Amino acid sequence: MGIKLSVIVPTYNREALLRDTLRNVLQYRAQYHELIVVDQTKRHEDETKKFLDALAASNDIVYVVQNFPNLPEARNTGLKKASGNLILFLDDDVSIGKGFIPAHIARHGDPETGCVTGKVEIQNRSRPGNAVLDNASSVKTALKKGFFFFLRKKASYVGRFGVISNFSGSRGLPADTAIGCNMSFKREIFDVCGFFDGNYTGNAVREDTDMSIRVRKNGYKIYYDPKAALVHFMENSGGSRTADSGEYWRVFFRNQCYFYIKNFNSGKFLLKGVLFFDLRRCKKNGLDEKKIFALSYLEALELATR
Repeated sequence: MGIKLSVIVPTYNREALLRDTLRNVLQYRAQYHELIVVDQTKRHEDETKKFLDALAASNDIVYVVQNFPNLPEARNTGLKKASGNLILFLDDDVSIGKGFIPAHIARHGDPETGCVTGKVEIQNRSRPGNAVLDNASSVKTALKKGFFFFLRKKASYVGRFGVISNFSGSRGLPADTAIGCNMSFKREIFDVCGFFDGNYTGNAVREDTDMSIRVRKNGYKIYYDPKAALVHFMENSGGSRTADSGEYWRVFFRNQCYFYIKNFNSGKFLLKGVLFFDLRRCKKNGLDEKKIFALSYLEALELATR
């Protein structure tokens, strides 16, 4: 059976950058079978609406509307529409090159590889107003670099004491987790492991890591290939980075706590240690980090014990 690659792009509150992303991917339409856009935006600008309608009418995209914003469920909606035997997920604010899709496909030639992830160059260096970038403190970044100096045989590590990843390295390496803006899977993975967990809401942090754990638990390998490289613009507006600061942190901690409780049975005390730098950053933003964390933990605990 030949390779049929379905590219899935979930989008939410994205306008010009979404148009740029789709134009970019469409340059390489000979390399994939179908491009599925799962749109969670309530109302687009006229230019974007006309653009998407035209692409759908010309069958350049499979256009699907999801009436509620939830990234994991948007991925699942795309999966249900996909007819390919390889599935590639991209964010709605990225740019790929000519060798990007071939690199993903080639690495899946290994039957034991269930997921491929790749190099990510973050274009946006303007942190103010961007909750994701603002959370990447200099101390936290330095510690990650130091950790990977000793852990050179993996591109990412996942354990009960934290998740460490390096998606900018120049060497191909096994990985414990993929990164959501740049990851591909054999279609059979979702038959074996199930779909993405829709309990990761809002910023959806850790939904990709959660799936990665299931991939490895079921005997498949994850591989980081630097040739599968893209640019992630990570614009300050749009997507899940436009949330109010307090709401962002409440959902961020709930998703994190849910991930560790679900996968490692972590308790509240351990979670405070794992999320120490995130709690500090929350406090520096002038918020009551103890109150936010306590609420988030209880919500996560309820989700994990349903």
